[in-house]
Amino acid sequence: MENLMSKTIQELAPLIRKKEISPVELVDQCLERIKETEPAINAYITVLEHSALEKAKLAEKEILDGNYKGVLHGIPYSAKDLYTTKGVKTTAGSRVLAEYVPDYDATTVARLNDAGAILVGKNNLHEFAYGGTNENEHFGPTGNPWNTKMIPGGSSGGSGASVAASSSLFSLGTDTGGSIRMPAALCGVVGIKATYGRVSRNGVLPLSSSLDHAGPLAKTTWDTAAVLSVMAGYDSKDPTSSKKEVPNYFAAFTEENLSLEGVTIGVCEEYFFENLDPEVDRSVRKAIAMFEKLGASIVQVNLPFISESVRLQSLLTTAEAYSYHSSYLKDRYEEYGTNIRPRLEMGQYTPAWAYIQAQRLRQKTKESWKEVYKTIDLLIAPTTAIPAFPIHCDTISLGGKDVNPRDLGILGRTSPSNFNGFPSISIPCGFTEAGLPIGLQLQGRPFEELLVFRAANAFEKANDYAMSDRGVIV
Repeated sequence: MENLMSKTIQELAPLIRKKEISPVELVDQCLERIKETEPAINAYITVLEHSALEKAKLAEKEILDGNYKGVLHGIPYSAKDLYTTKGVKTTAGSRVLAEYVPDYDATTVARLNDAGAILVGKNNLHEFAYGGTNENEHFGPTGNPWNTKMIPGGSSGGSGASVAASSSLFSLGTDTGGSIRMPAALCGVVGIKATYGRVSRNGVLPLSSSLDHAGPLAKTTWDTAAVLSVMAGYDSKDPTSSKKEVPNYFAAFTEENLSLEGVTIGVCEEYFFENLDPEVDRSVRKAIAMFEKLGASIVQVNLPFISESVRLQSLLTTAEAYSYHSSYLKDRYEEYGTNIRPRLEMGQYTPAWAYIQAQRLRQKTKESWKEVYKTIDLLIAPTTAIPAFPIHCDTISLGGKDVNPRDLGILGRTSPSNFNGFPSISIPCGFTEAGLPIGLQLQGRPFEELLVFRAANAFEKANDYAMSDRGVIV
């Protein structure tokens, strides 16, 4: 039997449309793949076997009746267990919400349902999305499909792992400081955090409202664009969502767009390239050279405000997270995991004046970013400073020093794109000698996801780093 789950959405959609394969056949294989990989990877908290098969039968009938809805019709997907799903537990990876069953779907889930996509399960995550490792104290840690002893990244670790293990064809994640892009990098898949406001967050449980983004993870850039095309757009239920028109993202994937002539890509050594693992450094710099071969102009840029913005981003996250959790912490303190409880409590010590000042400085920083983008079209950087490391390990060696790898200042290079709200994609760019994926990120101007997709796809087509089953051990 042909392994359909090893294919991409781009490959499967025409076969479904032409009735050469059935959504039922595809969902059957997806559920079988989940059984093969769980609980070894532990990417899922809930699997929706019955409802997924019923929806697959409905999709099959719709397509046979000539009602094909588009490229996601009949495609099985998973969602981080932070997205509300009608009649299905939404735990946020916590005992606090272990029995919470919403009576509505998140806007993005509803849009995907309307497009004919089939939800097969809810993914494991770092509790309440507040961490970068997916070491969940309640539901257990998620393993990296390339080496299940390693972290998959977080907080959308179950989402990244499910796509990498081919137990879903795409997944929904959230990104407050890098929580889509870090799992994408460490699991060898593609993940995009679009511009703040581009995707509705209605029905997505918050961590830090002014920094949270919702977005997809998938095997390739094209697949990710296909999902974002359905997710994106104004939603009256989310007052922060933008009314800007969503462009045709598929326009980024034409043959002529494989050349990057006329595109200027900036490189900032400060912060982004400091204290990198040597293998990450080599892979990303090799990738930069490839972008130059594709026609892009590579220039050095200075971002003197970057270190301060990272500090302020952390302050905002802490304060806003406490604002959401304060009543839960008062009444259900013991139900929180010990690795996020103290971080949440810190938010109560952020004075109002400091929070207000941080938001004011944030606006100034955004203006500074806009000035930088008068000279560049994209910014390129490593997604993470280090590759995946062992679950529950206390320290790693970096630059001759023992450091705590859970420190997001050590792990990620992603938070500036949350602070400024600009679009940022992570794509695979190589592997370590141990066979672990390495990712790079491309940040663009606000609402210019089209150019981000174009550059990412050009690099992907010029390299063999698109995710495959090569190296996935489960």
